[in-house]
Amino acid sequence: MTEEKKVNHLSIFLIKDAYATYEKALKTEACASALSIAIAGHGEGQLLIKKTPPSPPKWSALFKEFIDPKDLATPGIAAAFFIVVDGKAFVLAFGQGGRFLLRDDVIEERFGLLCALNAVDPKTFRCVDVQSLNAIESHMRIQSGQETTPDQFGLSVEQDMLKAIVGTPSNPALGNRMAGSDALAVSVRLDLTDLPFLLGQYRQLFEAELNAEDYQWVNNISTTKSAAIINALEGALQARLAADQFDGIWLSIPEILEWTTVKGFMYSPHGNGVLHPDINMQGFRKTVDGPVSLDILRERRVHCADADHKKVFKSWSVFKCLYAEIELDGVTHVLNDGKWFSVAKDFVQRTKQDYAAIPTSSLKLPEYQGGGEGEYNAYVAALEPGVYDLLDDKKKVMHGGGHGQVEICDLLSIKRELIHVKMYGKSSVLSHLFAQGFVSGQLIQIDSEFRKKVRAQLSPTHAELLDVDPKPAHESFTITYAVISDSPGAELHLPFFSKVNLVNTRKVLRGFGYKVELLKIPVNEVYAKTTLIPPKKGNRKA
Repeated sequence: MTEEKKVNHLSIFLIKDAYATYEKALKTEACASALSIAIAGHGEGQLLIKKTPPSPPKWSALFKEFIDPKDLATPGIAAAFFIVVDGKAFVLAFGQGGRFLLRDDVIEERFGLLCALNAVDPKTFRCVDVQSLNAIESHMRIQSGQETTPDQFGLSVEQDMLKAIVGTPSNPALGNRMAGSDALAVSVRLDLTDLPFLLGQYRQLFEAELNAEDYQWVNNISTTKSAAIINALEGALQARLAADQFDGIWLSIPEILEWTTVKGFMYSPHGNGVLHPDINMQGFRKTVDGPVSLDILRERRVHCADADHKKVFKSWSVFKCLYAEIELDGVTHVLNDGKWFSVAKDFVQRTKQDYAAIPTSSLKLPEYQGGGEGEYNAYVAALEPGVYDLLDDKKKVMHGGGHGQVEICDLLSIKRELIHVKMYGKSSVLSHLFAQGFVSGQLIQIDSEFRKKVRAQLSPTHAELLDVDPKPAHESFTITYAVISDSPGAELHLPFFSKVNLVNTRKVLRGFGYKVELLKIPVNEVYAKTTLIPPKKGNRKA
């Protein structure tokens, strides 16, 4: 009787072609001499083992009065098995420290994820890890109490990056359970002679095309992890900065601010010097002697000063505020919040086309002259009270169902334009703007109780614009996103992820029956000029 093969839990990494020997892929200096492992009909692999001295568990210190922690000390063992199959190198990591025996930048990113997507039965998903690029960039793990399909996890295929999945392979020979991220973690019945065949199967799954109908969106956006690619991108960015070529490169506020308390921004190292009403690459460039470099961007800071110039209450590195789009070897890469992302070429093109299709509002709003969004909205409403109704923070609607306080809009025009106004900022800042319009617009369409509360907040000149019943007719209302920006020209340049967010939001709002338009509010030239602040006594002049 043949003995049944045991279930082994494997953690598998695919190694890049440039590191196809165990000396290049693994930290051999941390291990004992490599042990050659012969596999019948295939050749040899190398097993590297790292032993660490015995140490007690951390929790034992809590009971040191009753037990000697040394009695609980156990040695640590980590191992990595390097093997080449059909010209491709793999590493199997064992023990808690096995993963850390790999050298930096040697693995194929998303090997496990792509392999699992092609192997797992789409009805057996148990867990997904995603990184959201919405208003708050977040990492989430969503687990299901039972096997289900990917669409049940509520992913946004336009804005969520899939990082890992857990499910059951359609072919039981590939494993009982499979988890894919950069590594492939699999529970599978095998002995050593089966390993080369299985690794070959996993490699084929990794290289296969994803099902276009179900998974093609997975390749839209991915985090750039390769040190070699990041070095090349930063080299290209450095060359542009040195040549004063700032196309596709700009600075923007990295978080939401209470603009009523903001007087301006300073680039000087000590918080004194020239006060700028907003941050931009041109203004920062004037504070740098010689060419701008990435080192300078990382060293220098942006200081946000209050209305009395007495307090610097926010501060960020200039690099944190930097946004850049660089094309490398036909792939578009985006620098956002200090991290690089790779974006599929067809997704970039599709997003640009969809963004270009968003109509520009015909509204003629006055220039921004400082004071923050609230002061600007009040000024517009006072300028034409018969046209605009001011719906500021004091007129937020309390509404249940997990919504809490809902901002209706900033201004409602007599032509049924729900106008949302925001100072220009990075993707996360603008995401809040788009979310405000989405939440308000959705509730106005689907909830008569919310419409009743909104109507109660409107002035007599505008209350008749919104009926409680029936809901608004198709395209009777327009949601206008108005962005205050001091960039030159009439065109509004948004970060790529903001374009993705807006395009996605517009599609849903259009489904609710709204027209969606975009408006750039220019900044008054007098306000846009910088101001010189005398240095305080005892401070060095920047």
